[in-house]
Amino acid sequence: MFSFFKFIQNSIKNLKQNKGLWFTVLAVLSITGIFLSLYLLTHMTQNASKEVYTNISSSYDKNLKNKFYEKELEFKKILLSVNSNKNLINEIQVNNLIAVGNNIEEYNKSFKDSGFETLQLSFYPVINQVNQYRNTINSVITTKNKTFGLEVLFDGIYLVYIQPIILEDKIVGILELKEELHVFKDVYTKEDSIFLFLLESRMLNKLSIKARNGKYREVVNDLYVEEARYDGQFFAKIIENGKEEFTKMMDVSYSVDDQFYRSVREVSDLNGNVIGVVIIGQTVANSGSFVNIVDKMTKTVTTVALGLVISILLFMF
Repeated sequence: MFSFFKFIQNSIKNLKQNKGLWFTVLAVLSITGIFLSLYLLTHMTQNASKEVYTNISSSYDKNLKNKFYEKELEFKKILLSVNSNKNLINEIQVNNLIAVGNNIEEYNKSFKDSGFETLQLSFYPVINQVNQYRNTINSVITTKNKTFGLEVLFDGIYLVYIQPIILEDKIVGILELKEELHVFKDVYTKEDSIFLFLLESRMLNKLSIKARNGKYREVVNDLYVEEARYDGQFFAKIIENGKEEFTKMMDVSYSVDDQFYRSVREVSDLNGNVIGVVIIGQTVANSGSFVNIVDKMTKTVTTVALGLVISILLFMF
């Protein structure tokens, strides 16, 4: 061990005697140290940025779940009010469908007058049932359990709450309250965010010809957008970025480019079938956006740290 240290000491002494070689070695070591430090700092700040973006994506995901939950509570309260209408329940019990229909129309008129343009109440009679209902309604009749969630219907994509009316342990009818999913667009706009829903191509056939023809266009990976409903720049940028970038975004749950930050998640209908994806985003053009804040923070940290590294290396030599 002593011989090894003596060898190093002699080597350094010989290098110092050859000043040209000595300064060349110092220069190489200094430059190598700077670039190594820069690489480590850049790698660390990139990881920090990814961590921030991942956490924000998780926050967006929780926020969306909360909005679904809040909508469910809102629908539940409305249907509790409807169920407390004794006149309506009596008419349902005696199967007076004309009177029931008039009551339902009054509720829908009231919704529209209050500014809830796409909120709609429907009633499905069970006593002496004549019409064939869709599977979701039949399931509620069979199980006697209420249900809430997304559903692709003949005329659009809806948030749906379906509740049986049970009298003396017997179902006498079904109440359905529904509202278009696109209402979330206005909710997120008020929060300075962008909401986008992309529908799986296989679900398009559930829509009527009138509801889908000339309205939907493919964005990427067999996912379609109803063009008139959403921010054209937002989904156009996804098209521009291409399939590879979209697949990468789906893998890590977010993406960020020169225009937008996006958080993405698959969504299922009330039967558990994946029907599309929801993308929530924010523009980076605003200097106060978190993307710009993160970018400025990482650049500042890198610049300061690099300055310190260079200062230390110069001081050493």
